[in-house]
Amino acid sequence: MENTVKNILILLIGLYVLSCSGGSNKSADQHWKDGQQYRTETKLMESITSFKSIIKTYPLHELAAQAQFQIADIYLNDTKDFEFAVEEFQKVVQDYPDHEVSKKSLFMIAYIYNNYLEAYSDAIINYNLFKDKYPDDELIPSVEYELEGLKNIKTTIDSLNSIVNKRTNI
Repeated sequence: MENTVKNILILLIGLYVLSCSGGSNKSADQHWKDGQQYRTETKLMESITSFKSIIKTYPLHELAAQAQFQIADIYLNDTKDFEFAVEEFQKVVQDYPDHEVSKKSLFMIAYIYNNYLEAYSDAIINYNLFKDKYPDDELIPSVEYELEGLKNIKTTIDSLNSIVNKRTNI
């Protein structure tokens, strides 16, 4: 009986070691496919884990930036955790500044601040940053539209800041 339990335990440990090492042999492409598949199956934690595996194991791979973007997108669209989505999009902008998804991420940061978090000052700052960094981008009309909608709010913010500044100078 003791021998059987011991053999089963050794077998389980062996299977665990094999499964762990098998994951490390996956290519970035396979992790990507797994992440996409898990997301379609609404296995979001598994999806995020697959995408994080790309970032950790293949940080210079083309898919690393896209994997980070996908993580942010999951928090935005699937879990509706807008503050965490902003943090994840900021990682794209910070860690992959020259990648195409960095541009989309900067736009999404501003969009989330404006449309979900009501952090209008942050939205204005990030929309203007987008305009400065990507003045000829196809998203500029959308940025202009969003900023136009924020004009009245910006006026109110400026007015309130002026009142606060006057009171602190007294």
